[in-house]
Amino acid sequence: MCNTFISGATGKVGRILIEKVLEDSDLRLVGGSASKDSKELGKDLGVLIGKGSIDINIVDNISNENDIDLIIDFSRPQNSIDILRFASKENIPVVLGTTGFNDTELNEINRISKEIPLLIAPNTSMGIAIFKKILDHSKEVIQTAPSLEIHEKHHEEKKDSPSGTAINLKEQLIEILSSEDIQIVSVREGDSPGEHSLILSFEGETLEISHKVSDRSIFAKGAIIAGKWLKSKQPGSYTMQDIYS
Repeated sequence: MCNTFISGATGKVGRILIEKVLEDSDLRLVGGSASKDSKELGKDLGVLIGKGSIDINIVDNISNENDIDLIIDFSRPQNSIDILRFASKENIPVVLGTTGFNDTELNEINRISKEIPLLIAPNTSMGIAIFKKILDHSKEVIQTAPSLEIHEKHHEEKKDSPSGTAINLKEQLIEILSSEDIQIVSVREGDSPGEHSLILSFEGETLEISHKVSDRSIFAKGAIIAGKWLKSKQPGSYTMQDIYS
């Protein structure tokens, strides 16, 4: 049994994670946190998702009184850094699903990844992992495209723009093309959980590779798959592609 703590438990993905962890016979939910300004602080995690009391209340910090084996983080950048510092001290694996980090925070994440098993996943869906593999196997085609763009669309409440997934795709394309001249077009409207497309323009035709999420639960399912895979790994930085390789 893997004692699991959810950071960002009150968010859209966090609430789904609570439900999925409670349903999983290999996992035991031992805690959940939210930011200090959350109106849900102190509320029972089970009550939060409409399941009734499970005697675990939402906190604004983390301690290891419950012998945490795994942390899944879908919170905010500063909260994530605090969680990672704690995990580093306690030698706890972390699935990091948060995005929007600045350069200083990214440097600290890189440092901490040398101390604990850390799976960095701007997108925990299997579809995006496959998307990235398609790009790896299509390098020659991509290199011949006269122009290309990344398009991404998310719900209007998403704060970071472009998305972490789009930035991650751009970084992969920079390695393929040896060029940073790659435009990201971002849209924030409606309630879209996430859409990402790579548009390759050739003379007289266009090739589009797309991934669209219709249900946020796939992020929670992917994070749980990642956590189970990660908890037996050595310290280091991992991605979702490592799971499906």
